[in-house]
Amino acid sequence: MNRPTLCTLVLGISALVAAAAGASPLAFDGPAAPHYAVRQVDALPTMAAAPLDLEALRQEDLLRREEGLPPRFAVPEDVFMTPATDGVWEQLDRNFDLWRLRVQTPGALSVNFGFTAYRLPKGGRLTIHPARDLVTDDPRGVRVFTDRDNEEHGQLWTPVVVADDVVIELILPRESRHDYELALTSINQGYRLFGEDPAKAGACNIDVICPEGDDWRREINSVAVYSRGGSLYCTGFMVNNTSEDLTPYFQTANHCGITDLNAASLVVYWNFQSPACGDQAGGPLTDFQTGAVRRANSSLTDFTLLELDDAPDPAHQVSWAGWNRATGDFASAVSVHHPSADEKSISFEDDPTTTTSRSGYTSPGDGLYIRVADWDLGTTEDGSSGAPLFDPDHRVVGQLYGGYAACGNNESDWYGRFSVSWNGQGSAATRLRDWLDPGDTGALTVDTVAPWSTGMAVTPADSFASLGIPGGPFAPDQIVYTVTNRSNTSTVDWSAATNATWLDVSPTGGTLAAAASVQVTVTIGAAANSLGVALHSGTLDFVNLTDGDGDTSRRATLLVGEREPVYTESFDTNPGWFTSGLWAFGQPTGGGGAYGEPDPTSGATGLNVYGYNLDGDYESDLPERYLMATPYDCTGLQAVSLRFQRWLGVESPDYDHASIQVSAGGTTWVTVWENQDTVTDLDWTPMDIDISAVADGQPLVFVRWTMGTTDDKWHYCGWNIDDVEIWALTGDPSPVRDVPTTPLRLGSRPNPFNPSTVITFELPRAARARLEVFDTAGRKVATLVDRRLAAGPHQVNWRPRRLPSGVYVARLEADGETALQRMTLLK
Repeated sequence: MNRPTLCTLVLGISALVAAAAGASPLAFDGPAAPHYAVRQVDALPTMAAAPLDLEALRQEDLLRREEGLPPRFAVPEDVFMTPATDGVWEQLDRNFDLWRLRVQTPGALSVNFGFTAYRLPKGGRLTIHPARDLVTDDPRGVRVFTDRDNEEHGQLWTPVVVADDVVIELILPRESRHDYELALTSINQGYRLFGEDPAKAGACNIDVICPEGDDWRREINSVAVYSRGGSLYCTGFMVNNTSEDLTPYFQTANHCGITDLNAASLVVYWNFQSPACGDQAGGPLTDFQTGAVRRANSSLTDFTLLELDDAPDPAHQVSWAGWNRATGDFASAVSVHHPSADEKSISFEDDPTTTTSRSGYTSPGDGLYIRVADWDLGTTEDGSSGAPLFDPDHRVVGQLYGGYAACGNNESDWYGRFSVSWNGQGSAATRLRDWLDPGDTGALTVDTVAPWSTGMAVTPADSFASLGIPGGPFAPDQIVYTVTNRSNTSTVDWSAATNATWLDVSPTGGTLAAAASVQVTVTIGAAANSLGVALHSGTLDFVNLTDGDGDTSRRATLLVGEREPVYTESFDTNPGWFTSGLWAFGQPTGGGGAYGEPDPTSGATGLNVYGYNLDGDYESDLPERYLMATPYDCTGLQAVSLRFQRWLGVESPDYDHASIQVSAGGTTWVTVWENQDTVTDLDWTPMDIDISAVADGQPLVFVRWTMGTTDDKWHYCGWNIDDVEIWALTGDPSPVRDVPTTPLRLGSRPNPFNPSTVITFELPRAARARLEVFDTAGRKVATLVDRRLAAGPHQVNWRPRRLPSGVYVARLEADGETALQRMTLLK
């Protein structure tokens, strides 16, 4: 279960004020109290954990160390608590209920929880947070989990919350009150603050952020500290395979005690390292994920191979360490680890390693272990178990079993040999080979893969869009892009250029050192002052001249002149647009809102709208249903945009969809807008969508609003639209035109018709005329006239013999003008 970097929430907002603002549980992450008038913390049922006996725990830890057991930072207390038996339920709103339980662990430095039954429905959310106000600069206070954290093993083990008084809360859709699983079975009290133990790791340890780590950045990012069972901790590392398919294999020491029964309790913390060299403190515990399954292990060489439940979040910049299964010794060695579960450190052995037995000094012994005689820089400590040992070529050759090394001595450490673990004890469950060489390639080595550290990156992802009147000024007049070399080991030659004569770019190229960045400023140049009224466009090209990895283009546009409304539709009367499903014209009734908000009770201006189900919500399992405007003639128009007022309710696109598509000619449709999240409009919202790439200069432009697809669960109010306008550069100061805009007269009678209709039109002067008929998909179904005609009235009888019932559009072109007529065939 991956978790992104977590937000910090301050619980000081007035619940009454926020509730009055109409907050929805779907609109925020974290605790409900700031958003609803719910019980005060002191009124919640409370479970008090057993107090800690710190002296007894200290004595136990000494014994554990003598026995070679993994170190611990917390003490688990077995419980069994569920929302059905403990805590209290409250009603949040008409759709959601809230359950909360307060847990107090007096004197604990942190607390984490084990839920051995966990399954949430869509819309469910589990939040764990301190009972009192949060420290605003501490991001470890709030933990949030959803249905995306459901796993086959049905468990959830949480990262630490830095508090001794916390609230566990569950928000559920009311319809799912009996469709979830949640059982708290372990409360784990931290008596050593995970990552901030008062007895910090020895001062000789070297923070990985220090210059000594510069040559090992890719490998450093493969290593993590993890907790098991909410109580014990060790080090582990992500390991590559010969397929290099980024399977999330995670290797550690067998003596850290991971089994099929407890692998689900793993919480892996990435990037827990000091922000400044020498701090040995201040590392974040925000980049975490939970859960794993065991793939292989062997006590022979003390290794365990796990597969994490999920791939690491790309934002965490995790690497997959390479490996070397050679059987010899190595000229030097490096280990990256978490001493005492503190911030990540790096240690160096400058002398050759030797092959021995476990904890042995005689070479080769039984040949199962690699001995590091003594660390020349840095050391290891409790908590470093499972850490990788790298050869001089940056490949893993073993994982830490243990030893006697510490700051202030020259004692040895022993690492289970990777080459022996490769074949293990002869089965897939006891060896690495089956998992790390799935294609049976026989490869002896594999290199580290760091998807985050190759090639060139350009940020931001935004295009550059500017506008102004002829001669300027133009705003914005510049944009700054950052070009970054993502490699930590090699340089990148790069260039930046544009094909737009009205843009200036500086600098235009150079060489970026490893991990370096440069800012490139793109400015509207003097040449823009002489540009005519138009939408001018170009591209900005950033090129990796070294290997092409990360070549990037950004669009640049300059709108010279001001758009003006060309077509308007206020819906005072029914324009007769094409509809399917429950799309309809009229006054909405304010119904619906089973989830989200209900429909409006009128348009943004006036009474009428086009809406999907004017009486309420959209349906379950809905296919795509369309509202399509009468086609627009955009001949001679530039920088065309679609503007309208929106009142929309639609669930997340994980489940339901609302979109807008545009087509020139009706054959190929381009999606110009779609919901990226749940939308719950509570008022009319103006929208302005650039459709110039499709519509500019096109004689037949179709616009359609789409409702669907939807799933079979939650229902929202769907689309409501009003005040639709087409804006563009026209070069013509003429006033706003209604649809259609032309001196030509075009009509038909009867309409609707069956089996034929007479299409009538009048030409103000002699001209070549073309009269064509299109279906609602924009396909031409008939050409009725294509010749020169005299001025005056004309008529054509159209009898479609093989066409189905539906709406058809007649389009007349003559003397540079266009007219459209909508006709309905009924059979």
